[in-house]
Amino acid sequence: MISTALLAAYTLLVGLGVPRLLRRARWPYRAPGLAVALWLGLMVSFIASLALVVHHLVVPEVHLHRGVLRLLHACGIAGAAGRGIAVHSAQMAAPLVVALWPVGWFATVVLHARRHRRRHGAMLDLVARRDPGLAATVLDHGTPAIYCLPGRSRRIVLTSGALKALTPPQLQAVLAHERAHLSGRHHLVTGATGAFTRAFPGLPLAIGARAEIATLLEMVADDRAVLAHPPRTLAGAMCEVAAGQVPGFGFGANGSAVVARVTRLLHPGKPPHPLAWTSVAALALAAPMMPFLFACCSIAG
Repeated sequence: MISTALLAAYTLLVGLGVPRLLRRARWPYRAPGLAVALWLGLMVSFIASLALVVHHLVVPEVHLHRGVLRLLHACGIAGAAGRGIAVHSAQMAAPLVVALWPVGWFATVVLHARRHRRRHGAMLDLVARRDPGLAATVLDHGTPAIYCLPGRSRRIVLTSGALKALTPPQLQAVLAHERAHLSGRHHLVTGATGAFTRAFPGLPLAIGARAEIATLLEMVADDRAVLAHPPRTLAGAMCEVAAGQVPGFGFGANGSAVVARVTRLLHPGKPPHPLAWTSVAALALAAPMMPFLFACCSIAG
């Protein structure tokens, strides 16, 4: 019962309390990649913790390691099974469902996004033209916009309005930003946060992760782009695109996010202290394992 109470408290802390603290923190914008890793670690930790709470409630008299062993027996992975294996395997079904619930949503979100990209790509093949010099697809439209389509036939799409609005250096900086999204496979991270939100709607952790990770991924791409292009060039391109753009479309367009990104590019803060960076990285890596530590604390008793 002690471990169950600890797990329940930990689950509430990760799902309700930590997201509020993390959204108020100032350091994530100075280390966006690390912040994304921490958000993802918290999501995995919440799922594991919730599954373990369900396991302890369904099988309160059986420790976690024994339940796992029985499940392995039932699957034929371990040695011979006893008479009660089928019963215990059925009891293990509840925590497995909890653990696999967001995984199922992730598969659904990824497949839906793939179908959408395929349809969008087919439409672009009909109405847009390929520009070998830019290694991008150009769509004739007056609104300045630029975005990428990830996947197997990945491509960068920009409008003729963007070509007119941006100078050559600004255009190259924006293309580098989009290439960073593609090479970093940011669409998979976005899909994971979308799936987590659908699996646990209304949960502060899900709401915070989806809102913050979207902006943080844009900052990660910004950081990759400014390795080869001046920050002011990218910031200027961002303002030009956002000024004539439909809100919420292309190039990470979002009012408050654009302001935060431009401010960050023009007035970069000091990176986190190495000790702080290492501590947060260790926390991001350890977070998924924390529920198992609490679950096993009753074994010593």
